[in-house]
Amino acid sequence: MAGYLSYRLVALLSRALPRYFAYFCGIRLADTFFFAKKWEREAVMRNLKQVYSFRGAEVSEHFLRQLARKAFQHFGKYLVDFFRFHSLSRQEAVQLVAIENRHHLHQALERGRGVVAVTAHFGNWEMGGSVLHAMGYSIHAVFLPMATPRLDRLFLRQRVQRGIELIPVGHTTRLLRILRDGHIVALLGDRDLAGKSARVPFFGREAELPRGPARLAMISGAALLPSFIYREPHDAFVLRFHRPLWPESHRDEQRLLEFTAAAMEREISERPFQWFIFEDFWDDARRRKKEF
Repeated sequence: MAGYLSYRLVALLSRALPRYFAYFCGIRLADTFFFAKKWEREAVMRNLKQVYSFRGAEVSEHFLRQLARKAFQHFGKYLVDFFRFHSLSRQEAVQLVAIENRHHLHQALERGRGVVAVTAHFGNWEMGGSVLHAMGYSIHAVFLPMATPRLDRLFLRQRVQRGIELIPVGHTTRLLRILRDGHIVALLGDRDLAGKSARVPFFGREAELPRGPARLAMISGAALLPSFIYREPHDAFVLRFHRPLWPESHRDEQRLLEFTAAAMEREISERPFQWFIFEDFWDDARRRKKEF
């Protein structure tokens, strides 16, 4: 959504200012992009409209515009947290995030085959892994290097400082070894990073969702654990685990994908303004037109 200099500015302000003032600056910068980036703004509005349509609600253009602006603003706050979080002590990090349904995580780990934690560009997904690491869990995150090398280095440096081991997309053998050792592998389930997707019903329309999380669970026998972290009104967070999905119980990859999509629908429906997809999620032709 923004270039290197914009992210660099947020990084500097996030580290130099008190949290509340850094949030203020992040929100104002997000507002700048909301008004300047017409394509991204309208894409977010179309995505939100589909979410509400799935829920059976008719909403006005004014409502969608206001909610889209709120999404931009929450993304600005997400960036502030992203660049500040490494400076928190383990105790501060754990105190900032409440854990809901932790027994689902323990249940998934008990089998000893590892856990494939699937999440979305929602709330503060980066913080979820950092908190689990701070709590003593071994967690590894799959990432796609960014097209801009300077931007990639900026984000990679922040992620490494959080104590999470990063695995580039495509290293399946390494991921299987990590799962065999009983650890957690975290992947995003709402965007295809590896170019290997499947058509799955999502908010009432067919969408291209990544096959990676379900396929990894099927091959390894690891539990598939939908996991999401969202921001509360007072800027604390809740990390919520859903019921683990066992690959042998769902028989095939497509069914696992559908259950994962349903978990994402439930979370996003509650707080659609915390879903950070700044392109047309369902309109492939419109998205390709923007890319080229």
